[in-house]
Amino acid sequence: MTHVIVFNLTLLLTCAIAFYAGGAPERWTALVFILGAAATFVAPFSDALRPFGRLEPMLLLVDVAMLGGLVGIALRADRYWPLYVTALHFLAIAIHGVKAIQPTLVPWMYAGASGKIAYPMLLLLAVGAVRHRRRVARFGSDPDWSPLP
Repeated sequence: MTHVIVFNLTLLLTCAIAFYAGGAPERWTALVFILGAAATFVAPFSDALRPFGRLEPMLLLVDVAMLGGLVGIALRADRYWPLYVTALHFLAIAIHGVKAIQPTLVPWMYAGASGKIAYPMLLLLAVGAVRHRRRVARFGSDPDWSPLP
């Protein structure tokens, strides 16, 4: 249970940094992370007695919805870090695919792999927000979104 508290505190701290120091892409990404974490918290497990014992379709659905939001941000943001965050989240979805193909994958590996990949994503968000703040201080502005073609 300690790992859940640590993750939630890390998530809240990172998102607070993004809302305080970041531009629009950082704020939207923080919102996607918070909504994804909340949806994951309320999503029911397919087998309450053996969570992560088989593919969790509700968690997969949450991850796919998050991927949609992250792809949208990555396509429009005038930054590189959202591309890396999106790629890392795609790896989290691939872990669901591994569980679907190999149902004997041990539950702790399925849960751990899909959960631990969020930490580098949070780190990228925090670094992106801090770098945005530095660019604004140095140049006076930092465009958030690329212009539409």
